[in-house]
Amino acid sequence: IKEQSYNPKPYSVFERGFTLKEIDFWKQYGITREILKLYKVVSLDEFTSENKDLKSFTIQSSAEEPMFGYFGKKYVKIYRPFSQMRFLYGGNLPESYCFGLEQLPAKGNTLFITGGEKDVLSLASKGFYAICFNSETSLIPESLIKKLSYRFKHILILYDVDKTGLEASLKHQKQLSGFGVNRLILPLSGTKQEKDISDFFRMGNTKNDFEMRG
Repeated sequence: IKEQSYNPKPYSVFERGFTLKEIDFWKQYGITREILKLYKVVSLDEFTSENKDLKSFTIQSSAEEPMFGYFGKKYVKIYRPFSQMRFLYGGNLPESYCFGLEQLPAKGNTLFITGGEKDVLSLASKGFYAICFNSETSLIPESLIKKLSYRFKHILILYDVDKTGLEASLKHQKQLSGFGVNRLILPLSGTKQEKDISDFFRMGNTKNDFEMRG
């Protein structure tokens, strides 16, 4: 899959406090308000940007279709879990986009490279260190993995257990094997409701259950 190149898109957002329903959405994965704050995740009321034809559009949040923002220095990545278009971007999303990087400690035992932001948050809530790139098929910069391999004893790829995730994790594991990167396959069915670490925790598995898989 060819990487998209992002031209900086002008954007504006209206932030708001998390509603109880939104907090419940995150809570089912074990993700707390503290973790959301630490990772700069906000609830958005409104997002305005431009489409490919440079026409302005505005999306508003609703109870059925909440909207969250992952903020970086010059960009926002919009996450709408229940919408047809789940991800949108504003500003200039860097090619080296890596969520969770600045929250990592200087040194640690195990680092997980996971499929998406929610998985990073879900793991962080259980006390694990994790990062993700823009998608499972995104290129993983070897220079970054090299640096991280000095900081962490083990680096494990923990992607979705659907076809895309399994193929991508195998490809990345081969690409990064020189840095001792391995992959971990979750014992899930791979259906839409049961394919990633967030689902694993949502289904009632504990930190201990996960550690025993490692």
